[in-house]
Amino acid sequence: MTTEKLLIPDKEAAAMLSIGRSTFWREVAAGNLPQPVKIGGVTRWRLADLRRCVEQPATAPTTA
Repeated sequence: MTTEKLLIPDKEAAAMLSIGRSTFWREVAAGNLPQPVKIGGVTRWRLADLRRCVEQPATAPTTA
C-alpha cells in the first residue's frame, strides 16, 4: 500500500518548487505561495495547495 504525504516541511516544499528555502519563505510572506499549517509547534504545507499554486497560470500585471 502506497501512501502519499499530505503535509511537507519547508525544505521539501522549496525543493519541489526548485527554489531556496529563504526564497520560499519570502514568497510565502509576500502571499505568492500558500500559508503553512501549524500542528503542535510543527510548520508544514499542504501538498495539494502547493500543487494547485504551481498548476495555476501566473497572472501578469495589468497596465492601464
